[in-house]
Amino acid sequence: MPLRRSRRDRGIVLLLVMLILLVLSVVMLQLAFSAEVALRSASNLSRDLENQAALRSGLGIARLMIKADIEGDLAEAPTPPLDHLGEALMQDIAPYKFNEGPDPTTLYLKVEDEEGKFYLPALVDANGVVVPEMKDRLARMLEYAAIGDDETADRIAAAMDKEDKNAFDKEVPNRKLYTLKELLGVPGITDEHFYGKTVGEEKQFGLADVLTLYGSGKVNINTAPKPVLYSMSTTIGVSDVDGIVTAREDSDEDGNPKVFQSVSYDELSRSGMTEETYATLGGRMAVRSSWFRARMLAKTGSVQRWASAVIQRINATTKLILWEDDLRFAPDPAELKTQEEALAK
Repeated sequence: MPLRRSRRDRGIVLLLVMLILLVLSVVMLQLAFSAEVALRSASNLSRDLENQAALRSGLGIARLMIKADIEGDLAEAPTPPLDHLGEALMQDIAPYKFNEGPDPTTLYLKVEDEEGKFYLPALVDANGVVVPEMKDRLARMLEYAAIGDDETADRIAAAMDKEDKNAFDKEVPNRKLYTLKELLGVPGITDEHFYGKTVGEEKQFGLADVLTLYGSGKVNINTAPKPVLYSMSTTIGVSDVDGIVTAREDSDEDGNPKVFQSVSYDELSRSGMTEETYATLGGRMAVRSSWFRARMLAKTGSVQRWASAVIQRINATTKLILWEDDLRFAPDPAELKTQEEALAK
């Protein structure tokens, strides 16, 4: 009997030891997993902080470029100060590299002319009521740019109309917008409508590309894309728009772009515009801008962060008007390729 009891006791002890080892193994695996998660979280946090620092640097770079642009124009006086797509400010900007090493940070920066976009506050009048003509102009622009559907302009107008509070089941601003991102809360407007999309290698317009909340309400005809030019009236034709773009992209004998120097009829007649059309558009055009948006994307490893800044140019100085985190934008693949090639040089 004593012998049998000793074997049984040893068996129980062996089982207990195996159970303890199993528990310890599980605990060790859990600790290893937790340590790995903590390490990755710390690494991602560090990368995100690097991205935030890069975005702030991007803001400083954009402000310096805008300031340098006006200083260059003033130095060339009496040439009228102009803003156009041929300027360095509006050209593809090579990516900036920070933290050279195994895990560098890359900053993509794009400066846009806010006055080359559709001025959305004009959609409603001083009483907060939608202006029918402006809604029609918005609708034809969105149709031209293939953004949304036939009701997208109506949805935007209803969301801003002070008197149209029952337009949707969910709450919408029913006032002038503080930020374009409020459009993402309007039923029927998706991320794709807002940010645009890339089909193949072609970047298609989104609302963030053609709408603005800043500016004088006039359209800079030297920088506005075709959809915005098409929105300047309900009667302007596609041929008028094509004529404006062709005229501003034409070059002189030295290869310099023959951008519009003013909004006089003598200048606009180069585009083939008739006096009748000019009579409608003359007071809605500009060739000089004071509001710009810097759109930035910072990437460190697999972590990325977007930001957008609205910058006002006042005389020869700049002023930060708005900073928005996570305002995404879809870089044009062709633009990124060009920027990467510029960086390699």
